[in-house]
Amino acid sequence: MNFWINFWSFFFFLSLGIFACLAVVVTIGGFFNIRSLFKSLTNRVDQNDDQS
Repeated sequence: MNFWINFWSFFFFLSLGIFACLAVVVTIGGFFNIRSLFKSLTNRVDQNDDQS
């Protein structure tokens, strides 16, 4: 019985660690995507102002 407790505890903490790493990666990637979105929107507004 001790084997299964140790096995599932290890599996749980491994999964928790992988989730934490993925959450950090997605957060950083999302930040850069939003920053590039606002940069492209600003460029588009500037182009429209130049044409008017």
